[in-house]
Amino acid sequence: MNIRELLKEGVSFLDASDTALLDCEVLLKHVLGVESDFLVSHIDDEVSPDMADLFMSYLERVQEGEPIAYITNEKEFFGLNFFVDDRVLIPRPETEHLVEAVFEYVNEIKGDSGFRILDVGTGSGNIAISVARALSDEGVVVDIDAIDISEDALDVARLNAEQHGVEDRIQFYQSDLLENFDVDEDFDVIIANLPYIGEVKHRHVSGDTEKYEPNGALFAGEDGLDLYKKMFQQIVDKKLGYKRIFGEFCYGQSEDISLLLNKYFEHRWEIKKDLAGIDRMFIVSS
Repeated sequence: MNIRELLKEGVSFLDASDTALLDCEVLLKHVLGVESDFLVSHIDDEVSPDMADLFMSYLERVQEGEPIAYITNEKEFFGLNFFVDDRVLIPRPETEHLVEAVFEYVNEIKGDSGFRILDVGTGSGNIAISVARALSDEGVVVDIDAIDISEDALDVARLNAEQHGVEDRIQFYQSDLLENFDVDEDFDVIIANLPYIGEVKHRHVSGDTEKYEPNGALFAGEDGLDLYKKMFQQIVDKKLGYKRIFGEFCYGQSEDISLLLNKYFEHRWEIKKDLAGIDRMFIVSS
């Protein structure tokens, strides 16, 4: 069976999916260890029976609902490829706006001195690593502390930092949010993409996501804001210094997060929309 025939069979197998062809191409590239243009230029090349069987076994996993990123152990984010497995949440495209916002802010105010950044709930390390790469490419000296409550997640993040050559710019720590940080520590930027799905309210999550991705990286109490409440209180109690705090929240949470922000930061905050016009990010100023 050649590549053309195998792709056709795969699309037929996933006939209920709107992304069947794209999914098949991603998986076949992974099986063959090639890039997209190879599939096009070698469309009539034969595929060994073992490779074809492996490809079809992956499609069976997709049909069961398993995320393709966990099958290929790879997810692109901000132009970089990250290793992912079921120890970490799969990076979402909408989170790229956090990196863009931090990048734009630092570029606006950059001077001769370096920047200290804190990434809370780093997961796979995608935000910290993307920020480190982007700012380093601009010649900005950056020192990043990236924390997560999960040691398993930190193992993945360290692997990704090494893969992208920024392990000397990011220090990874296990911590329950800001619990292990000293009073009066000072940061230029704090970034937080914490679990924000509500167990009752704002429960915007698919069954497959809940089944396969780590629930501890998804849910945060009844309304999804328990961890933000805890982090904001820690910032106040520990008197942490910052110039900006950037954070992400989910569809429908704008009113609740606004009330929370006003409680802790009075009127020193704003809400930003994503590319779809949905309230998605908050920014707190010092």
